[in-house]
Amino acid sequence: MATPEVEERISFELIGVNQDAVFQYRQDGTLDSTVETNLTNEIGVNTNYLTLRQIGSTLSFYSFDSGKFSLIQKNVDTDEVQVYNDFYTNTSARSIVWGTNNDTSVFFGFYNPQGTTNLAIRNITLNTLEGTDLSLEFNINTLYPPLYHNGKLFVTYRTNALEYKISVYETETNVIQQTLSFGNDAPSILIDDNGDLAVFKFSSEANTTLDILDFNTLDRVQEFLPTLSQRFNPGPINAKLIDNKFYYEFEYSQPFSIERGPAIYDLATSTNSIIDLPNLISEVEITNDISINIFSQQYNVKERFFLVSYSEFTNDSQLRGGAMVISDEGKLLENVELNFVPVYFIE
Repeated sequence: MATPEVEERISFELIGVNQDAVFQYRQDGTLDSTVETNLTNEIGVNTNYLTLRQIGSTLSFYSFDSGKFSLIQKNVDTDEVQVYNDFYTNTSARSIVWGTNNDTSVFFGFYNPQGTTNLAIRNITLNTLEGTDLSLEFNINTLYPPLYHNGKLFVTYRTNALEYKISVYETETNVIQQTLSFGNDAPSILIDDNGDLAVFKFSSEANTTLDILDFNTLDRVQEFLPTLSQRFNPGPINAKLIDNKFYYEFEYSQPFSIERGPAIYDLATSTNSIIDLPNLISEVEITNDISINIFSQQYNVKERFFLVSYSEFTNDSQLRGGAMVISDEGKLLENVELNFVPVYFIE
């Protein structure tokens, strides 16, 4: 789909927070309408929620209080809500590092038993709230955030021997399909537009390789040698890979006025296009007589534009912010000021 040229075509949805509540904001460019929902009042999501995950059209808000995990889910298409209060009680036998889920189960990555770094997964069925454990590795060094897609959970970690690995966990059968070893090369991962696993590998010699692995077999089907000098953290990347173009967060050398901004790397031509975000920030600040701080960004695959959120510097205690809509060419298509700070763009 081509980059939108008129404001009426711009549609997006996001989650935001201020000092009082969590909000869902939906802008429909086709209908020229906006809907703002207070999720704290509507479904009980508090501002101190722990983690937000999205699988398909379902948002999952995790919270933790008095040793127990709770989960509130909302389908953004149907507005259906599911609430699982205190569905899991944490014990000293498990040290929970992260949680994620699909439509039927929650998966916790944890260390077990107490006092060690033995890595395992806890699979909790939401209908019954019963769970099973599966050990992955003994005494690891570091566990990174998970990546879930289409029934598989990709768990990235580093062993005590300083070897990077990704265990591919089949969520329906509760088994490990395969464990991929990368040696000293740190793997950063995402799902590409064909539904395959894209793995950036960064060696200690500053060399970068991009492998495309078949989602089902995990066999390598394509390899690239990008000239990107930037390294990403191990585990999932906040980026998209579409038609051999990599839409990602460029990290500016510090000190600089901002830390990250939108960029596009073309794998076919080895060209890196960095959006002039500082200039767009100045445009927003001057036009609206505000001072802003960039918070997060996401690439909208459906409409093909970048969404960049920000908070406003104010003299009062109110948390306010907004979202900039930026084309692939670096044009500011729209700026939306909000009475809260956008923290997550719904895909």
